[in-house]
Amino acid sequence: MPDVETDKLRFRPKARIIRTIGDQLISGPEAAVIELVKNAYDADANFAEIRFTPPFQAGKGRISITDDGHGMSLDDIRLKWMEPATASKVKDRLSPGKERKMMGSKGIGRFAAAKLGAKMALTSTVCTEEGNVSVLIPELDWSIFSDDVYLSDIAIDCLVQDANDPTGTMIEIIELREDWTKERLTRLYSELRRLISPFSASQEEAEEFRVYLDLSDCDRSSTGFDPQDIFQGDDAGLQGGPYRGQGHRVHPFPLLSACDYELSGTLSANGSFEGSFTIHRAGRGAEAIKMRGIGIVRSESAGTVEVQLYLFDRETDALKSNMRKAGLGDVTAREARRLLDSISGVAIYREGFRVRPYGDPANDWLALDSRRVQDPSLRIGHNQVAGYLKIEGEQESNLFERSSREGFEDNAAFQNLARLIKRLLAEVVEPKRFDFRARAGISRSRATTFDELKELSELKRVRKLISLLKPDQRDEAEQIIDKESQRLSLRVEAMQERQRVLEAQSSLGAILAEVLHEGSPEATFIQKTAERMMVRLRAFLIGDDDGQARDFYSERVPQVKASADKLARLFGALSPLAGGRRRQPSLFYPIGKIKDAIALFENHQVEFKIETTAKGMEFLGHSEDLSTAVVNIVGNAIHWLEATYVASPLVQITLSRSEGGGHVFIEDNGPGVPNEFAERIFEVGFTLKDGGTGLGLNIAQEALARSGGKLRFHPEHEPGALFEIVFPTGPEE
Repeated sequence: MPDVETDKLRFRPKARIIRTIGDQLISGPEAAVIELVKNAYDADANFAEIRFTPPFQAGKGRISITDDGHGMSLDDIRLKWMEPATASKVKDRLSPGKERKMMGSKGIGRFAAAKLGAKMALTSTVCTEEGNVSVLIPELDWSIFSDDVYLSDIAIDCLVQDANDPTGTMIEIIELREDWTKERLTRLYSELRRLISPFSASQEEAEEFRVYLDLSDCDRSSTGFDPQDIFQGDDAGLQGGPYRGQGHRVHPFPLLSACDYELSGTLSANGSFEGSFTIHRAGRGAEAIKMRGIGIVRSESAGTVEVQLYLFDRETDALKSNMRKAGLGDVTAREARRLLDSISGVAIYREGFRVRPYGDPANDWLALDSRRVQDPSLRIGHNQVAGYLKIEGEQESNLFERSSREGFEDNAAFQNLARLIKRLLAEVVEPKRFDFRARAGISRSRATTFDELKELSELKRVRKLISLLKPDQRDEAEQIIDKESQRLSLRVEAMQERQRVLEAQSSLGAILAEVLHEGSPEATFIQKTAERMMVRLRAFLIGDDDGQARDFYSERVPQVKASADKLARLFGALSPLAGGRRRQPSLFYPIGKIKDAIALFENHQVEFKIETTAKGMEFLGHSEDLSTAVVNIVGNAIHWLEATYVASPLVQITLSRSEGGGHVFIEDNGPGVPNEFAERIFEVGFTLKDGGTGLGLNIAQEALARSGGKLRFHPEHEPGALFEIVFPTGPEE
C-alpha cells in the first residue's frame, strides 16, 4: 500500500486582522487613550502624559502619549509588541522594576493607536549595558493593514540608534480619525479622573504613577473653545516628581464621604461579609456587621472584594447638610442633587484603576433603579449611592475584561458579585435605613390595617361629644351616628373583601413559579406517555403488536397515575388561594390543609416534620385563610434556608390546643430575624429579601384575621425563626 502524505493546514491571517483588533474591538476613542495609559503603568512609568495638538478635525491633528517607563528594546518590540495577543503579561504578572501587577493581559491594547488615528510613530528608549538605545518606528500607516495581503507579508521600517534621552516611550497618533470636540475632551478628562482610584489618593503608592493632560498647544482660535474650560476650574496642584512638562495633572474625583449611611468591609470568596455599618444621620457609631456565606464554589467566585459604599438621602436638609460637612459651603438643593448625580454609582477598581464603565453615573450595573421602582420607600436608588469595590486580579477573581474594554464578561463570578452586593443592600443597608427613617419620622407612614379602620368606623371619639348635647338632641345625634357608623363599617367590610381577593391572587402569583417548576415535568410526562400509549394501542388493536404491550402498560399506567395524583394535589392546594365568593365559616381539620400547603414545596431539599398534641382538633373558620398563611410563612422559611445554605434545612410544624384556641407553631433552623427588625416584619413593604415585595407576612396576618385568627412572631426563639398561628377551634370532644 503506497504511503499517503498527510497535509498540514495553517492559519494565514490577512493584514486587516490588525484593524479588526484595534479599530473594532476597542469601544471608543476614550477607551483607546486609557489603554495606552495603562500600558505606561505596566512599563513601570512614573507618569503618562497625553498631549493634544490641534486642529481637532478628523484627518488632522495629533495625540502623543509619553511615559518615562523602562522602554522597549528591539527584541521587546519584535517578540512582544509585534505579536498580537501575546501571553507575556499573563505569564509575567508583575512588572520588572516596580513589581506592579500588570493591567493588560490580552496583548491587544497596543493597537488602540489604530482606533485613534490613521498613522502612528513610536520612539522607545531603553537602558542597555552599553548605554541608552532608542528604537524608532518613523511612521506606521494603518491603511496598509486594510489591503488584501497576508499579515506575514507586511514589513515595518524601524531604526536603532544610541540616545542621550532617559528611558521611556512616546507614541504619536497622526491624522485623527474623529473630531475631538469640547464635549469629547471633557468626557476624556472625566474618564481619566475616574480611572485613578480616589481611595488611595492619599497613600504613598498613589504617587508612584501620575497622569497629565497637556492642552498647552490649544487656544480658542485653534479649537473654538478655551482649553481651561475642560478642567472645570480643577487645581492642577504641584507637578512634582520627574515630570517636567506643561500638562495638567489629573486628580481623581474627590470622595463625598460626608454621607448619611456608610457600609465598609470585606466580601470573602464564599460570599460571607464582615464589616461595619454607620448611620451618620443619627450620630451613631459604627455597628459591626456579619453576613453568612452562600457556598459559592471557587470557580464561580469573584474572590475577596473590599467594599466601601456611601449612601445618601435626597431630602433637601440632608443633602445640604452633607455638602456643608464636605466643605462645599451652602449650596442650593438643586446644586447638591446635581453634584450627587455626577458622582453616583458603584465603581470597580483593580490595582488602583477603575474598570470602565462601572461607576459611571449613567451605568446602573446593579439595576438599583429597577429594584427601587417596586418599593421606593425601602430600596436604595442608583443616584443615592457612591462607592467602590476593590477586586483582585483575573486569576483570583475570575473577572475577565471584555476585549472591547467595556466591562467584564458576564460569567458566573460577575453575576455572583452583583448578587452579593444587592444582598448586602437588601439584608443590611436598606432594612436598617428603613428602620431608622421610620423611627425618626422621616419615611412615609405605615399602612393602616383593617382592624384599625373598623375601630375608627365606630366613631368612639365622636360619641363622647354626644354627652355634651342637650337630652332632646342626644337621641337624634346618636341615631345619625349609628347610621353613619354602620355605613362606614359596611364600606370597610367591602374593602376588606376586595383586599382578600387581591391578596389571594398575590399569594397565588408568589407560588406560581413553584407550581410551574413542579407541575410542568409531570404534565409533559403525561402528554408524552399518552402519545406513546396511543401508538401502542393502535398497533395492539390491529394485531401488529410486538408482544411488549403488557410490559409497557404495566410500567407506564402507574407512573401516569402518580403524576396525575401529584397534579391533582397541586391544584387542590391552589384552589383555596384563588379567591372566589366567601362561604360561612365551617369546621375543618388543620393537619390536612397544612399538608396540602407544604406539598407545594416538595421539590425543595428541605425536611418537613409535623407533630400534634391535639389529635382530632378542628378549626372553625375558612380553611383557605389558614392555607394562605402557611404558604407564605413556609415559603419565607424555605427562601432563607436556601439563601444561607443551611446544612440540614428543617421546617418543624407543631399543633396544640389551649383555652385560647388552636395553635400552629412553624419554626425553621435558618438565620432567623435580626432583633432590630422584629417589630417591623409584618409591615407592608418591609422585606429583607433582595427582590422581595414585603407582602407575604402581612398577607398571612390579614388572612388569619378574617377568620378571627392571629399571627405572632417569637423573637426570643433561637436559632432560626418561630411563628405562631392562633386559630378559633370547634368544641372539644
